[in-house]
Amino acid sequence: MIIGVTGYLCAGKDTFAEYLINKGFKHLSLSDILREELKKKKIPVTRNALIKLGGELRQKNGPGILAEMALKEIDEGDWIISSVGTVGEIEVLKDRDAMIVFVDAPQEIRFQRMKSRNREQDPQTFDEFKIKEGLESDGAGAAYREFDKCKEKADIIMYNDKNKKEFHKKIEKMFSDIELRTNMKRQGYISWDDYFMGIAELSAMRSKDPSTRVGACIVNNKKKIVSIGYNGFPTGCGDDKLPWKRTGPYLETKYPYVAHAELNAILNATSNLDNCKVYVTLFPCNECAKMVIQSGIKEVIFLSNKYKDTDSHKASRRMFNLAGVKFKQYVPERDKIVVRFKK
Repeated sequence: MIIGVTGYLCAGKDTFAEYLINKGFKHLSLSDILREELKKKKIPVTRNALIKLGGELRQKNGPGILAEMALKEIDEGDWIISSVGTVGEIEVLKDRDAMIVFVDAPQEIRFQRMKSRNREQDPQTFDEFKIKEGLESDGAGAAYREFDKCKEKADIIMYNDKNKKEFHKKIEKMFSDIELRTNMKRQGYISWDDYFMGIAELSAMRSKDPSTRVGACIVNNKKKIVSIGYNGFPTGCGDDKLPWKRTGPYLETKYPYVAHAELNAILNATSNLDNCKVYVTLFPCNECAKMVIQSGIKEVIFLSNKYKDTDSHKASRRMFNLAGVKFKQYVPERDKIVVRFKK
């Protein structure tokens, strides 16, 4: 299990991490990664230096870079990753099925906690505290941290508005809920449509076409994949022997030679395609529409329809309607699906 912890200043993130460490979790702080980088650069380790370096790394390598670096450091087992401060870091951790916990408490209580720890660089007045926290809450300024947005992305919000003993009780209750949840089926798995369109999108990545890459995935009525395909030249026609250009004399463009994804998927099939569905990343042209109809496929789910105003695609729609082939545009349930080979 991986748990990422984030939250406002002095909310109790360290207390939360310490409790998990006592339960056997291994701990890695994103701030520790920054501290090591500062030491390598022989820069004094201060909060301002940590924030500055974190901002520089995120600006150069993306908002999730520190989480990516952290995941390379951890091994199997239970881990608590603290000092999470951006949505990018949360997304990277969630891609590894991490649970994100946001620790919160009223601002006045957190200010009193800050005063109690008595660090020289901490704000000395409540107004100073609010200004400082504002910079690290909404993503403004050079800090690049965005705790308000992190709170929205968290799986669990833990309120630490009393004493440590009460907070420990809440953490223990959280673990009881997690254990109950682990006895149930996993939540957040991808839908069938996301799965099959994801296969089509992955297939498209095999295409050598420099301008348009299309993938197709054919599925039977038992939700089993029976064939896949992507656009490219016919077998035996070398990818370096024929043109990939879109403009110029007809025989010097790709159009006389390219076999579309739907055609390849239909020809690649080793079983009957009657009543199957085809998931395709681009709405079929009129030539592919003929193949779809003749093969027995009865539904087309497409991702893009950028050529919908062309005569070719008007003809496709006309033939589909006449032949009783249903077609609809795919509406994804998530923005992306991450395929990770290195765990």
